[in-house]
Amino acid sequence: MPTPLTPRIHPKTGPETSEKELKKAYNCVIESGVTHQWERNPISGVNPDEVPGFYRRAYSAQEKGDRLSAERWARVAKHLAYALWHEAKIAYMEPRLHDLPYLAGPAPDEARLQEEENTAADLILAFSTKIPPGESSKPETMQRYLMLAKQHLQAIKTPESVNGLLKAERIRAAHEYGRTLECMMLAYESEASQQKVA
Repeated sequence: MPTPLTPRIHPKTGPETSEKELKKAYNCVIESGVTHQWERNPISGVNPDEVPGFYRRAYSAQEKGDRLSAERWARVAKHLAYALWHEAKIAYMEPRLHDLPYLAGPAPDEARLQEEENTAADLILAFSTKIPPGESSKPETMQRYLMLAKQHLQAIKTPESVNGLLKAERIRAAHEYGRTLECMMLAYESEASQQKVA
């Protein structure tokens, strides 16, 4: 039995896991940098103040007793926050692709990426022409999220898309924008139903 001073050797460590560990370390380096970078370098087309705005809208609906709208706007805030986290990672990574070496190939957590890419593409297609109930046109925010999601899905098809983590972050950002659009449509629908009842 090892004493507190004896290091425990994990069975999945050693030279054969170096590539996996390098890819994990690369992700950690990017994530630690993002937390210090976000405020100083705005990202084109991205407004982080929209996330708390949607949260406040959800909270207000909850206070008014409209729990369905509250749940839906809360989901909008959640998925948009996820999308912006991926945006921040992408914005931090891109200018450092030549300065911070990385191993080409899939990211260490590739699970579900194909599913997320397909879901994002389906949601973008479904909501590209739909106008939310109660609105005369598609809100500017929805148009922008749609455009950003499309840009990410286009970018992963380029030959330069050899960085596995960057590709994964683009797929995840597009997926979260797609989920944001879906939740926004449902939230507008809920509010429109409430206005009919009132």
